[in-house]
Amino acid sequence: MPLIVEPGTHGPYAHPGSGVHPGTGPGTGTGTGYDFHDRTVSRHLVHRASVSEVFLTGWQATGPYDFLLGAQWPRLHGFYRLPGDRYHDPVLVAETVRQAGLLVGHAGFGVPRDHHFVMEDLGYALGDAGLRGLAVTTGPASLMLTVGCQDVRMRHGRLASLRVHAEITRDGLRIGHGSGQLRVVTPASYERLRGPGRGVVTPPLPPEPAAPELVGRAQAADVVLSPTLRPDTWLLRADAGHPVLFDHELDHVPGMLVLEAARQAAQRLHHPEPVVPVELVTSFERYIELDRPCFVRAVRECSADGRRTPVQVRLLQDGRTAAECRLFTEPVDGPRVPVRRDAFDGRPAVPGLLPLAS
Repeated sequence: MPLIVEPGTHGPYAHPGSGVHPGTGPGTGTGTGYDFHDRTVSRHLVHRASVSEVFLTGWQATGPYDFLLGAQWPRLHGFYRLPGDRYHDPVLVAETVRQAGLLVGHAGFGVPRDHHFVMEDLGYALGDAGLRGLAVTTGPASLMLTVGCQDVRMRHGRLASLRVHAEITRDGLRIGHGSGQLRVVTPASYERLRGPGRGVVTPPLPPEPAAPELVGRAQAADVVLSPTLRPDTWLLRADAGHPVLFDHELDHVPGMLVLEAARQAAQRLHHPEPVVPVELVTSFERYIELDRPCFVRAVRECSADGRRTPVQVRLLQDGRTAAECRLFTEPVDGPRVPVRRDAFDGRPAVPGLLPLAS
């Protein structure tokens, strides 16, 4: 049996086995007898407070910079889900890749638990099967991730940064791939980076949400956009009480909230046709602060085939770009959403006139 080592507060972690070849054992991904989907990995390895939000279920090192990971998605997730529940939400791919980068950093390269990771970019694309590869079945979706690390940089014997690339399969079918660039920050460096007092900032109450059906959501609590006087611009709703997006206490807007804002903005531009982001790439330029307004601006670009539509989204705070997202959306099979308008729809756009966060 391979060795599975849970993290301590400091020091490197042992690599559990090597020489693994994917697809050589039924239901496990290997011929070692190790069940990659028996239990979740430690929540500390993926920076989650809730065990139910841990998607990774096993890992083995297959080389110095190569790893094999198991992951599992529930049949229906409480937040990451699509209308009609016929397919798993592709944004789950991004969250799974994000968790993979953290696990590899901690368990594979010995990054201590109290260190921080800065995600500089994150993206994914579905495979040739498209949404069909994400079909919801009678059981959870058990996945295998073949992870390779690139541009690995060490400093004083410690990991400083790396890029993870993951090829993702489900029952032997390649359903997509994703990648992310991570930088490791020590506690002292993080305190200098963020400045004194950032950890005790009290976020303001989030502004009123857009109508949920306009952005592809069923519940108002899951809406991360608030309408403004411009039809292509929204105020970001960062609700620090959200049980998934703010799974644990943070002193800044989390990266997955940025991806969700981009997805909802793209859906708003396509309303009433339901769409899904089959490809998404996000670059994070700077931290988005919780106590200052951040605006989400989206542009729907021309589609080459009439079906796959690119959307460019920028998040701006203090007049500067904080993050940029580029999505490619495709229609989701299902009924069209009844046409509805925001309270601000139909009003003339007034340049520079935008509501501020309360």
